[in-house]
Order: sequence, then C-alpha cells, then structure tokens
Amino acid sequence: MEVERRRSLVDVERSKRVPNVTVSMGVKRPNELQRDQLLFGVSVPLPLFDRNQGNLLEALKREDKAQDELQALNVRVSTEVFQARERLEYILSEVDVLQRDVLPGAKSAYDAATIGFEYGKFNFLEVLDAQRTYFAAKSQYLKALAEAHRAAAEIDRVLGESGSTANQPANKE
Repeated sequence: MEVERRRSLVDVERSKRVPNVTVSMGVKRPNELQRDQLLFGVSVPLPLFDRNQGNLLEALKREDKAQDELQALNVRVSTEVFQARERLEYILSEVDVLQRDVLPGAKSAYDAATIGFEYGKFNFLEVLDAQRTYFAAKSQYLKALAEAHRAAAEIDRVLGESGSTANQPANKE
C-alpha cells in the first residue's frame, strides 16, 4: 500500500509540471457605452523557471525507497518462513523417532521389568529405573510435540494464516 501511495504522489508531482490553462468568460457593461460587452480570457502560465523538478525527484526517490523497503520485507519474511519450516521439519523428525523407536522400546522395557518383578527375577529398583526411563522418554516426546506445534504456529504467524500449515504434528499417543 505504501508503494502505491508513493506512486500516486509521483503522479501528482508529474501533473504539477504541466501548467493549468484557465479559461474565463464574463459580461461587462461599461456606463459610457450603455451596452453589454462579452469578455473572453485564456491564461496559460509559462513554466520557465519552475518545472517542479525538485518535488518530482523527491517523490521518485521516496517511491524507490518504498519499493526497496517492500523488497527487504519480502526477503525477511521468506527467510523467517524458511527457518521456521526447517525447524519444524527437524522437530517432526525428532517426534517421529521418539514415537516410532524410543517410546515403544521404553514401554516394553518397563512392562518386562514389571512382569519380571512379579515373578521375582528383578528387584524393585530395576522396575523403578525402567519406569523412570519410560516417563523421561514420554516427557521428551511431549516436549518435542509441543515444540512442533510452536514451530507450526510460528509459520502461521509469519504468513498471517490461521491453522493452515499442512505439516502440523499429530499426537498419535
């Protein structure tokens, strides 16, 4: 919008370079002649000294500045989106590894330690250790999942969208 506004100001300054022609028309009744006279006038200012070059140049430079700011904003936004997408992909791969490999392994180790404790093969400290490992893995998974949602929200924030990110993580637990 700022670029369009600056472009409009350039057009206004360009239009000021062309002089405005004034046409006037009227009736005059001098007392000595006792009749009406028709008056017709045309005035054309000659832009010999002021062709509005300074204001036009200033408006052109401001338009260029607005275009440069727009380009810088586009680069900044695309960089932020790229970084946020890279971060989201990394976190999603971490979530996938935790969900596919770590959590099932920790859960099976905890279940095996519990069953082994019931049969007297393991002591209680080994069960507690397996439980602690399982809960730590689950906690890490939930933290990674929350971070993935934050990264997806960051992409939406930068793009100005709401809930449209295709790579949003899903909690499959």
